[in-house]
Amino acid sequence: MKKRFLKTINKKLNLGAGAGWKKDGWEVFDHSILVSPWRSRSQAWELPYQDKAFDMVFCSHMFEHISHFMIENVISEINRVMREDGILRVLTPDLKKIASAYVNNDFKTMKLYIDEDTSGIKADFGLGQAFMNFLLSSGSDNYMLSSDFSTICGGYAHVYCYDFDLLSGLLKNYGFHKIRQCSIDDSDIPQHKELRLGNYNKDVFHSLIIECRKKEFVNFNLEKAILHTGPYKFEHILPRPWLLFLFKSIGRIYNFYAYLSLKIPVRLKRMIKKNKTE
Repeated sequence: MKKRFLKTINKKLNLGAGAGWKKDGWEVFDHSILVSPWRSRSQAWELPYQDKAFDMVFCSHMFEHISHFMIENVISEINRVMREDGILRVLTPDLKKIASAYVNNDFKTMKLYIDEDTSGIKADFGLGQAFMNFLLSSGSDNYMLSSDFSTICGGYAHVYCYDFDLLSGLLKNYGFHKIRQCSIDDSDIPQHKELRLGNYNKDVFHSLIIECRKKEFVNFNLEKAILHTGPYKFEHILPRPWLLFLFKSIGRIYNFYAYLSLKIPVRLKRMIKKNKTE
């Protein structure tokens, strides 16, 4: 079956921007039902855009929400939709900074990281708890099921973390070059400060910031995946295409229900408020 791509006239992509982000000239892609409730949606490892569609791609605190099983496919997909010499800018929690604060028992620095983060990082039982919360945090991006699919054991937002060596190595492996670590104010993207939601300096202290350019396309190959470890394989868990389709359909129904449950109460409140003022 021929893959269908979304039409876009924009040459820049904000990947994982969330529901409230809009800017002229930029395409917004996010898996949230709030971003595109009426159109067919996909995930970051199956981007619905043509090859070489974008000059720039911006990802702010999105990579940490992708499991290590899928991130290499995501990076390859980002590469695919970028033109040669296009710019990729990535912000994600810096594993080295967070681990250093933990190892050095640096409560002051860790508190700085916690205060600028908005995911409810806790340190009730010491810096180890805070360290693990940065790596694994609760949310609805990923679900962990029991082996018999009978129980949802947890819902996760953050599921992985990177230092410069790890992330730059992955980017290089999937066709990017001129890879450099940047400060929050350093970028080859014009008007880059306008890309952040709210205060631009949000997450400035604990973020790893990388910019690079596309050199060549490198397709993802599961057999050569770098981050996969051990002899285990999990492909046998979902052996039938119809079962995969069933799981995807259930997910979309759930997301649509979540969309309605969020939007309808807000609209009702507005209608009631409007009627009262009239």
